[in-house]
Amino acid sequence: MSKKIENIDIEVNELKEKNLPTWEVVIPNKKSIGIIEKVDGRYKATTSKSNNVLFSKSLESSINDLLSYFALHEK
Repeated sequence: MSKKIENIDIEVNELKEKNLPTWEVVIPNKKSIGIIEKVDGRYKATTSKSNNVLFSKSLESSINDLLSYFALHEK
């Protein structure tokens, strides 16, 4: 069985006060989905709720991985 397709509005905010390039992926007015850090040329996404770690080769794929994980496991 498949879930109903739904658009999720997000914001990607760069966090300037961190040592590594870091972004927070947020559903506006609701909650943070996760944090993405650029580590050794790869993007490490950590989910907010369960602290699972996902690695990607680009920022865009890391954002997509977080959204997919959120839609499947945390929503």
